[in-house]
Amino acid sequence: MSSLPPAPMDLCFENVYLHCQKVVDGIPHLGYVPYYHFLISNDAGTPLGHINFRVGDTEHVTNVAGHIGYGIHAEHRGQGYAAKACLALKPWIKQFYRQVWITSDPKNAASRKTVEKIGAEYVDTIDVPEHETQYQQGSKTKCRYRWVL
Repeated sequence: MSSLPPAPMDLCFENVYLHCQKVVDGIPHLGYVPYYHFLISNDAGTPLGHINFRVGDTEHVTNVAGHIGYGIHAEHRGQGYAAKACLALKPWIKQFYRQVWITSDPKNAASRKTVEKIGAEYVDTIDVPEHETQYQQGSKTKCRYRWVL
């Protein structure tokens, strides 16, 4: 059972709403930290994707996963929903951090555009350590962005 505080029930930005589906425990020996898993929907209640907020500062978070990770269903991409979901989280995550890390694969132009749209600043591109699952799945480098809240 996670020691994280409960997520708020009213996170939204414009026409995007977040509903916390679950809080997931970390796996300390892998550097995985606990996180909140939110479903993203629009004002009609249509599921658009998900967004995770990870609470903790490990090498895995700062260099590979980031504090925030998101995925938008293919049929809803290109409409700014991921950026709005990040902006819906922003006021709440300020209670945890003054700044967070967001990572993206260099070839994922849509994700990089989202991160830049919310005002995160590109810091560097680093090699993913070989022991990381993402490396083993083909993600060899990550672009790291710092988002000052």
